[in-house]
Amino acid sequence: MKTRFAFLSFLILLLGSTALADIKEYNLVIRYDAVNLTGRSVQAMTINGAIPGPSLRFREGDTAKIHVRNEMDVETSIHWHGILLPNLQDGVPYVTTPPIMPGTTFTYEFPLIHSGTYWYHSHTGLQEQRGVYGSIVIEPQMPSITTDIDHVVVISDWTDENPDEVLRTLKSGNDYYSLKKGAMQSLYGAIKADALPDVLMRSWDRMPPMDISDIAYDRFLVNGTQSASLNAHTGQKLRLRIINASASTYFYLQYSGGNMQVISADGVNVKPVHLERFLIAVAETYDVVITVPDNKAYEFRATAQDGSGYTSLFIGMGEQVAAPDIPKPNLYKMHSGHDMSGANMSSMMKHNGSMSQNDMKNMPQQESSMSESDMKGMVEQESNMSMSMTERPPAPYDNLRSPVSTALSKDLPLREIRLELTGDMERYVWSMNGKTLNEADLIRIKKGDNVRFVLVNKTMMHHPMHLHGHFFRVVNKHGDYSPLKHTFDVPPLGTQVIEFYANEEKDWFFHCHVLYHMKAGMARIVHYEDSELDPLIAPIRKNLFKEHWYFWADASFLTQMTEGQLVAADTRNTFRGTWEAGWDEDFEAVFTYERYFNRFFQAIAGGVLTDGEQEDRGIIGFRYLLPFLVESSVWVDTEGDARITLDKSVHLTDRLYAFGEFQYDSESKEEWLIGAGLKLSRHFSLIAQHHSEYDAGVGINIRY
Repeated sequence: MKTRFAFLSFLILLLGSTALADIKEYNLVIRYDAVNLTGRSVQAMTINGAIPGPSLRFREGDTAKIHVRNEMDVETSIHWHGILLPNLQDGVPYVTTPPIMPGTTFTYEFPLIHSGTYWYHSHTGLQEQRGVYGSIVIEPQMPSITTDIDHVVVISDWTDENPDEVLRTLKSGNDYYSLKKGAMQSLYGAIKADALPDVLMRSWDRMPPMDISDIAYDRFLVNGTQSASLNAHTGQKLRLRIINASASTYFYLQYSGGNMQVISADGVNVKPVHLERFLIAVAETYDVVITVPDNKAYEFRATAQDGSGYTSLFIGMGEQVAAPDIPKPNLYKMHSGHDMSGANMSSMMKHNGSMSQNDMKNMPQQESSMSESDMKGMVEQESNMSMSMTERPPAPYDNLRSPVSTALSKDLPLREIRLELTGDMERYVWSMNGKTLNEADLIRIKKGDNVRFVLVNKTMMHHPMHLHGHFFRVVNKHGDYSPLKHTFDVPPLGTQVIEFYANEEKDWFFHCHVLYHMKAGMARIVHYEDSELDPLIAPIRKNLFKEHWYFWADASFLTQMTEGQLVAADTRNTFRGTWEAGWDEDFEAVFTYERYFNRFFQAIAGGVLTDGEQEDRGIIGFRYLLPFLVESSVWVDTEGDARITLDKSVHLTDRLYAFGEFQYDSESKEEWLIGAGLKLSRHFSLIAQHHSEYDAGVGINIRY
């Protein structure tokens, strides 16, 4: 009854507001442009000639009519992130909306039935990283908060490198980005950080070196520039509409002029709370209110979570007042820090129900006070936070409280779905329940049900998860007053629970908003049962599941020999060719097909070619990752002989590494090598090694 009443109330309000609604039109042109954000000119993708694109401003009740023109030679798209709209207008190619083909214009048209701070971006390939994003502001019909200045703050990350090359580098296992941003882990670093036992234990558990982000960015930007200024006078109150439009960077936000009053998260009002510093995940938005204390320019700073840089907006006039630096993460001990801890949600599971989309659309735009009765069922907040939690805080969800109840009627059916966030950092495969988007079934839900997602992060990375077309409650200590959001962080080895009322139809995208994680497979389609695909989507849906192949090479040329490999790989399949040869002696070449099952086990089949005493032969076997991250392979050949190989490499310092290999063949017996390398650049290393068959030598290693 409560839900039906809310729905009828919403319809009455919607019809009343629509009668007075305006049609607000914008024209967006996506094209190639040369940009220089780092001192180097590169080709980017711009919207109306700029990065970010224009800020689109509307009023709740308006109808948005947006003409998007594609002047590039590749298809594109625009997704309206966080906005509730008809399925066909959502803008995800092959999921809800056809792509915008080169030389064509697509017109999006949809009613704006709620207010808040949102953003838009391409959902095609990696175009978002190349500049296709912008901000959206929808003013409420009845504003509840008045400020002197209302300012949009779009923070983002930028690389001069082609994003497709970035993804290929990640797929190849090249650790260049860790070296570039000073995050390479080594034995020397572990000893210096008094963390050698931590590193050894992690290695024993077959966990790779920890990092917070995958990429070394060239710049972090605020409204398209590394540092910006905003004129404001003493005592003025400002509303900052903060949008994290990064492809893969979380930021710590702080203001040198005092605490920030958070009033909205993901476009939905929360009970105002003062925070000194907080973490914003990729694709989230927060509205904060700040004041200018006196006649100076105070820094609003967004610091990359991995400590690799920051971007600044100076607010006010006069002498600049810098925000304090944030300690860099201790990557060697992160398993014991907040970055590796997730909220214990077991006590939260008793909260059954969530707020319907219709209730959300009809939410009052003012704050309510917290009564003692509201405190019932809330989880006690820890009173003593560690220094790391204070200086490097997690996402602020436990500080967020909805001004009204977000609980649904407990009379509705509840469907609970457990999703494990899984992946392999070395191979750069990201998945849910061990399957990528290409391999996965639909997440099936039923209209009229309450739905609960329990997300368990089994990886060492943060994952900002975004559900299209819905708001959900992020279950926290506030119970029935848990906040509504459309994007939320699931921390490393942590768990988050979200709940929502299923009142839509057709298909909606659900994915990690780290762009490269999504592209590498961490996505699903949420499907409403008993609904059919739009006729425009049904014949092209298959294009969503196309596999992408990546190619790389690793070759060493020494004074006594040469060795290396050529690789072609997609998500599950690898074709690999390796060779080992002396300049005047025998050679061996191994060609294999490898089927990937998980990060520990791969089956292999192929052949061995030689010009020595052994005959060419076929092989079958497997690769397996042993404790201490020792790579092993075992095979049997068509002659009945077996071979076991063990490989291990370790960084001694940031640039100096050691490596070794032991091989036992039932016919040719033992073979081994030991060596060291010095990384000179992304593609080149100097190496020296001793091989049991080819003796000692020095040379160069090339990776591409």
